Amino acid sequence: MSGTRREIILGGALGAGVAAFPSLGVAGRSAAPPQARSVLKPDGRLTVDRERAARMMKAAGIDVLVGASDINSRYLTNMRSLYTDMDRPHRVIGVMPADPGKPIVAIVAASFDIGRHAQPGREWPEIVTYSAPLAAEEYRGRHSLALHEEVQAVPARPTSPVAGQQLSEVEQLWDRESRTRPAFRSASPELALRRVLKEFGLAGAVVGVDDPGIVNVLESYGIDKSKLVDSSNLFRKLQMVKSAVEIDRMRVAAKLNAESARAMFKQLHPGMRYEDIQAAFFSEVVRRGGRPAVIAAGMVTGLRSGVLVKNEPTLIDAVGRFDGYCGDFGRTIVFGTPSTKLEQRMKAISHLVPATFDLVRPGVSYSQLVAQADEIVKKMNLSFRAGVGPHSVGMQHTDDARRDDLPFARTADSVLQAGMTITLDMPTVEPGWGATHMESLILVTKNGAEWLDSPDDPLHELRA
Repeated sequence: MSGTRREIILGGALGAGVAAFPSLGVAGRSAAPPQARSVLKPDGRLTVDRERAARMMKAAGIDVLVGASDINSRYLTNMRSLYTDMDRPHRVIGVMPADPGKPIVAIVAASFDIGRHAQPGREWPEIVTYSAPLAAEEYRGRHSLALHEEVQAVPARPTSPVAGQQLSEVEQLWDRESRTRPAFRSASPELALRRVLKEFGLAGAVVGVDDPGIVNVLESYGIDKSKLVDSSNLFRKLQMVKSAVEIDRMRVAAKLNAESARAMFKQLHPGMRYEDIQAAFFSEVVRRGGRPAVIAAGMVTGLRSGVLVKNEPTLIDAVGRFDGYCGDFGRTIVFGTPSTKLEQRMKAISHLVPATFDLVRPGVSYSQLVAQADEIVKKMNLSFRAGVGPHSVGMQHTDDARRDDLPFARTADSVLQAGMTITLDMPTVEPGWGATHMESLILVTKNGAEWLDSPDDPLHELRA
C-alpha cells in the first residue's frame, strides 16, 4: 500500500481503532516471521502491559501519554534513535492512548531510523515519520503555529542504487519499510505529534507529558495548558512493575552484568586506578553486547588510596545495560588474605543476605522491609552498622516512583508487587579502613521472590 493511500485511510481510521485499520495491531506486528534468537540478541517484542497502563492512566485522569525522553519513548515504542546518542532530543516520541483498542504510535525519523529497526521478528507499534519543512525558510523567526495550520514535509526519497549496482537483501528491506510502513509523514516530530493527537480525536483530551519542551510545543499549537499534565512520575509507576517481556529482558541484563563484573575481577591488581577498573568493566560489558553505565569502586566516591591496595577491602558496584535494561551487581574485593575483621563482617553479610531475601514478597512496603531487616541486624549484635536499602531497577539503575505530595524528588514508600525487580543494597563504608558491599537483583513473584543473578559469596579474594 502506498504512503498516499495509507494517509487517506489513516485520516478516518486512526481514531476509530484497530477494527477499521487492521495494521494498527495493539500488540504490534512483526516485520518478518519470528526467528530463534540467541541469548544476547535484542528482544524485539513490545514491552508495555496495556491493560495495567489503561487502569493507571484512568485513575490519573490521563487520556493519552506522550513519552519524549529517551527512557519513556523507548518504553512505549521499543525503538531508540541513533540521534539519541548524538544528544538530540525528541528524536523518537511514543504516544499511548488510554484506550487499549487504539494502537501505540512511534514517531521516528524518516531517514535511517526505520531501517535500523527493520529486523526479523521485531514487533512494531504504528509508525509515523518526520523529515523537515519543505519550505523551511518561510518559518524562520516564527514562534508558533495554529493548531489547524499545515506544514508541508520534505517527501520521501526512494533508495536507489548507484548506477551499475544492486541493493542487497538488507537494503531492500530498509527500502520496503521506509516506503510502506509510515502511516504518514510530517515536517517535524512535534508536528507529527500534533497530527497523531488530532487523528486519535484527542486534541482536546488530557495529555500526560514527560518533557517541558513538549509542553511548550503543544501550547504553541493552541492546546490548553490545563490539559497538559506532567506525567513523568506516572511513567515511573508504570515501569516499576515489569511486563513478562521486561522480566525476560531483566533476566538477560542481570546475567550479562554479573558475568561482566566477575570477568573484570580477574583483570584487577594492586596499583590500578579507578579509570583502569572502569575500563576493564566497560570492556567486558561491551564484549557481551551490552552498554556500560557506571561502576563505583572503593569508598563509592573513589579509591581511598587513589589506587587499589593489597589487603584493603574495596567496594564494587557495577551497572551495565542490555537491550535498554540495567543489571546491578555489588560485591567486596580484597587482594591477599582478608583480615579477621573483614572475615567477620563478610560472615555477617552472608547471613543477612538470605535472611532479608526471605522478607521479599508482595504486599510488603519498602519501610516495612527496612524495619524487618533492622530487627534481624539487632539480633545479630554486630559491631558495625549494617542494613538494607531496597530500590527498584529497570530501564534506569533506580526507577523508583517518587512521592506526589512534595515539591522535590523523594522516593515513595512503594509496596512490593509481583513483577517488580529490586535490589537490597548492603554497603558499609568506614573511612580509614575500607568499604564492603553486597547486592544482586531480585524478582518479586506472586509467592515470594527469585534471584535474577547468583547471590554468590559477598567477598571475592583476588590474587595480589
